[in-house]
Amino acid sequence: MNYEVSNKVKSTEENAFKAVASELDKWWGKVDNPVSKKGDEFSISFGKTNWRFLITEFSQHNKITWECIKAEHFVDGLSNIEEEWLNTELAWAFRKDGDYVEVSFVHKGLTPQLNCYNICEAGWNFFISTSLKNYLESGQGNPRFE
Repeated sequence: MNYEVSNKVKSTEENAFKAVASELDKWWGKVDNPVSKKGDEFSISFGKTNWRFLITEFSQHNKITWECIKAEHFVDGLSNIEEEWLNTELAWAFRKDGDYVEVSFVHKGLTPQLNCYNICEAGWNFFISTSLKNYLESGQGNPRFE
């Protein structure tokens, strides 16, 4: 069972897509560059943790998918998690629903069997359901940079 979450936010598909494609630093963490097409790569980091992603699908305002091609995940107190995200797929979809946009996310490969699952589940719940939602609705997300 992969990690999945879906939220309705008061935003447009365009703004939600842009937040996930090129504004990760506004709601998630430090990013090295925005992406604009399939085949682009980017890294995101906070603290000692660093992930690198390849864009495998880029359908403007509709869907974007990342593949984790490098993983350096560190959390105090957890062992054997450094490369658990390696080769996982992170799929985002955006669908208009009245004055709202449904933002759906599936992290394929992030399963309860992984050592990092509980902390990653809590992290995604915060970053997607709180930080991204706040960023899209108020312009102020809660990214992590340390």
